[in-house]
Amino acid sequence: MASLFDELNEKVKREPRLTKRNMPRADLGLLLFNAKDELRALWQAGADELARATTEGRAPDAALAAAVDKLRPVFGER
Repeated sequence: MASLFDELNEKVKREPRLTKRNMPRADLGLLLFNAKDELRALWQAGADELARATTEGRAPDAALAAAVDKLRPVFGER
């Protein structure tokens, strides 16, 4: 079963133009905007886990490390 995000994202991929009529893009923007605090908290939890893994001398999960690094320009220090 696809999530609401997945459904909107697929619609945006099918029609990627930036127009007023691209409602899936607007809906996706509202969905992510409404979850902005939760997304920030999720990123911070991932960054904290990576720091904890480093401190404990263990290798962090590769997928988590990649996701945190990709989002670092948005949520990390400037």
